[in-house]
This record gives sequence, structure tokens and C-alpha cells, in this order.
Amino acid sequence: MNKSLLFLSAAASLAVASCTQDKPAAVDAATTPAADTAVVVNDGTMTTDTAAYRTEADRLAARIADDLKLTDTVVVTQVTKTYYTRGRRLNEVNTRYATDTTGRYAALRQVNDETDGQVKTYVTEPQYNIYASNRGTYYDGTPYTTTVVTTRETTPARRGPAIVKYDKKKNGETKIEYANGKTVKIDKDGDTKVEYPNGTKVKRDADDGQVKVKK
Repeated sequence: MNKSLLFLSAAASLAVASCTQDKPAAVDAATTPAADTAVVVNDGTMTTDTAAYRTEADRLAARIADDLKLTDTVVVTQVTKTYYTRGRRLNEVNTRYATDTTGRYAALRQVNDETDGQVKTYVTEPQYNIYASNRGTYYDGTPYTTTVVTTRETTPARRGPAIVKYDKKKNGETKIEYANGKTVKIDKDGDTKVEYPNGTKVKRDADDGQVKVKK
């Protein structure tokens, strides 16, 4: 009988030890997700902010295009991209310097000055002079470095027809209508389709630069 009791005691001790060793593994399994567990991130705010940046960039680009009488769709697209980037950067500055008024002022001015420099690289001098004189409106009360705009006697630049409608659709397509009846469509992938008042249609492929003309 004593031998039986000793055997049962030893068995019980082994069982307790086994449970003690397995406990950490069980806790880890319960608190640590499996490697293939999907993690879902709610990016609704990011999507909303991105749409807001695009809407504001489209609005300002249309106004600048009208003020500067821009007829080159590539330039209009560059303006839109520049102001989209500006919108994102301004939001980052406002968040970063929420409690630092001095730092915020300097950072906002830097963003506007760099935006100004970008625009200056792809518009002509007469157009830039108009842009510079309207910066207070485009920058909507945010600070920027004032520069002296110099003018010189030159032959007046030839201006094309004014833009009467600038429509940026949700699918990424842009449609521009001019006062002379010309219509320009820019696909999401950069392909350009131009229809002239006389019915001539010109299509340019953004990938290989191939141009097709249909009369």
C-alpha cells in the first residue's frame, strides 16, 4: 500500500510540474495574435483629408489659370499638383506647431515661398508677375516673403483663349473648355485628347508620346 501511495504522489508531482511549464505558453498564445492575423487600419480621415486637398488645389488652380490666362494644360496640371502638395504641407505645419506661434509662422512662410519658387519654374515671366501680385489671395492670409517684381519693356505676350470651365472628376480625368470652343481632356494616366472648333481631334499617348490626328 505504501508503494502505491508513493507512486500516486510522484505522478501528481509530475502533473503539477507539467501544468506549470505549459502555463506561459498558454498565456502567450492567448495574448499574442497569430502571424497571419489581419490588422485593419481605419484610414477614413486620411481619405477625407486627401479629397479636401484635391478640391482646394483644383479650385486654386482654376483661379490661377484664369488670372494668368494659362492655355497649356501641362502647366495647369503642374499648378494643381503644386497646390495639392502645399495643402498637405500646411496641414502638417499646423499640426506640428500647434502650440508654437513663432515656429508655425516661419514654417508656413517657408511652404509658401517654396510654392512660389515652384510656380516660377513653369510659367513665363509676364504670367509670374501676375501671379506674384496676387499671392496674397492665393495664399489666403498665410505669410510669405515679399519680392520686388521687376518689369521691362517687351513685346506683349500672345495670350490664348481664356478657360471657361475646368473640371477635375473623381475618376482622375480633367476636362478643360476654352472660350474659342477648344476642349481638352486629360486622362488619369496622362493621355491627352484635344478637340478643336473645326472638329479636328488630336490624341497624345503619355507613355510613348505617340500623336494621332483625326479630322
